[in-house]
Amino acid sequence: MTEYLLSAAGVIFLSVIISLIIPEGKLNKSITFIMRLICILVLIQPITGIFKIGGESAAGGSLADYTYVSMIYSEHQSEQLELLLKKEYNIETLCDVKVEFIDGEFKPTAVEVGISESNSESLILKEKIENYLAELGYKNVNVFLINFN
Repeated sequence: MTEYLLSAAGVIFLSVIISLIIPEGKLNKSITFIMRLICILVLIQPITGIFKIGGESAAGGSLADYTYVSMIYSEHQSEQLELLLKKEYNIETLCDVKVEFIDGEFKPTAVEVGISESNSESLILKEKIENYLAELGYKNVNVFLINFN
């Protein structure tokens, strides 16, 4: 609010000084009109912010904010996917869901799932998990064998 008041006072003060300096004539009328127009625009600036005209939109937000929110969504989705696979296949997994901000939405863009290589049917299980995640709508699914020890 202080910035708004200072900018409004500064523009009005500048307008008065310029109108005193410029000579009489056609140029004076034109410059006075432009300065009044600028003063009006500065004074109605808070009103335009209400209607999001010239305000900060979602696309103009801080990249750090979107990166942080993507990271939080990614961690949450990863935890939920581990619980889902534990329930569905009764195995321990390590999941990493990459979530990115695309077209105004947070969307999963890639999934990595690590399964224990101690299972004798791990290749069959790997294929089942890939198909299961593809049916759920996950894209770029990569299931690989790991050792939890």
